[in-house]
Amino acid sequence: MTNTETQARPKRTVSLAKIPAFPAVVLRVLEVVSEDEPDLARLVREINSDATLSAQVLRLANSPLFAFTGQIGSVQHAVATLGIQQIQSLVMSVATANYSKAAFRSESLRKCWRHTVASAVLCREIARAAGLPPEEAYSLGLLHDIGRLGLLVAWPDDYSRILEEATREGTSLLELERELFNMDHCEVGQLLAAQWKLPPQFLAVAGRHHDPQPESAELDHLRIAHIGCRMADALGYWAAIPAAPLNLDDLLALLPPEARESFPANPDELKILIERSVSDDPEALSQPAQEFTRPPSAPPDPPADYAVPVALDAPQRPSLARDLLLVAGSILTFLIVLVGLLYFNR
Repeated sequence: MTNTETQARPKRTVSLAKIPAFPAVVLRVLEVVSEDEPDLARLVREINSDATLSAQVLRLANSPLFAFTGQIGSVQHAVATLGIQQIQSLVMSVATANYSKAAFRSESLRKCWRHTVASAVLCREIARAAGLPPEEAYSLGLLHDIGRLGLLVAWPDDYSRILEEATREGTSLLELERELFNMDHCEVGQLLAAQWKLPPQFLAVAGRHHDPQPESAELDHLRIAHIGCRMADALGYWAAIPAAPLNLDDLLALLPPEARESFPANPDELKILIERSVSDDPEALSQPAQEFTRPPSAPPDPPADYAVPVALDAPQRPSLARDLLLVAGSILTFLIVLVGLLYFNR
């Protein structure tokens, strides 16, 4: 970058007041699901308070992925059917997509959105492989770059320019952010997470996901977000070309052995999972993104024009054979008890 370029680019004073707030209903939903014993009645009330959000929940509950015999007509029934963690994943996906609509103004900004979703998918897969809650990891992955999303929503043209410059010149994007905004997206993310009163794990991930992680560190929320973010870069889902990218094998080595064995390490397979969740269509932002994993016994794929909700594994319905076994077992147990009573009453 030349001195002329630096002088031609005026500095921006980052005022958090200029960055749109995350939807209040989403923050309230996060508050509820983060409690040790979530209040389901309050969760239902919060979702019902937003017409779009409640419609998404009902759309999901009645989707082809869930072969329920009756129509689910209320949010209360949907919450009971889907579970708290899946509801959280859906809410975060819809909210982050809507918040990031400015990311579709240019190709460089669309890369930020693709990086965000790719990181979230990879965080989920890492957590799943490690036996940790995948839905929570996905939500954290979606918000790991909330500082960057906030900057591009407030100053899309300026942020698009430094993204292009970082890719063209090979300059660190964090450095360009500090030059233009006097702080980088990690610092902005930490401030936003604190201002929005997000749970502590979101604060740590938003502010420190670029911090070097010791190889022997525990696989916690921050480490999962760090590895997921760098894996997204390694697979080509970067916002700007990283100055010192690691390859996938180097990043897999950071996982505990048991997680490494269970993680889908094939790059092509990972890209397929990510592409099922990434959309470049602004009109699709009001719909949940696509599911990327589904158990073998799940129903067939829905029609192409139907947006499948993010990260929701379809519940397993009992098979006919299993039903027959349960009935036969119940009859056998009844007969044994009956014979026993007749014998002792002789």
